[in-house]
Amino acid sequence: MILSVNLSGPVPAPYKILHGFENMTQELKHLLSPQRAPERLLQLAHENLDTLVTEMDELLTRATKVTADGEQTRQDAERTNDRAKSLGQFVKGILQAAEAANEDAIKLNETLRTQDETLEKSLPELQSEANRMIAELRSRELNMQERIAQDELK
Repeated sequence: MILSVNLSGPVPAPYKILHGFENMTQELKHLLSPQRAPERLLQLAHENLDTLVTEMDELLTRATKVTADGEQTRQDAERTNDRAKSLGQFVKGILQAAEAANEDAIKLNETLRTQDETLEKSLPELQSEANRMIAELRSRELNMQERIAQDELK
């Protein structure tokens, strides 16, 4: 193409066309370079595909591990939740038993106290009162009641 242009003569050289030729030449050189060869591009694509497959396998392995860890965490959480519920029921049972024992204690105190005594007694007073009640029970003759009970049992 360059040989067809007359550069010697009275007419100035067509720099615009020459500049276009130079740009086209550079582009063709770039397209024909070894890095742009189809075989080279195909090889790069194949290498990239292999790398991508390897990375996807690693991601799948990681996702599987994370899923397994999540499942284990869910099972641990359910087990902890069940234990917490069981503990809550146990504490409720203890609370109800304590309330029942408190009510029984109140009824027992009301049964045992006399009109002029208060519920607030010191420990030695309570011990002496308990000792007095035990002594009174020991002093009673319960032989007759025992015989009656034995007769009814027979």
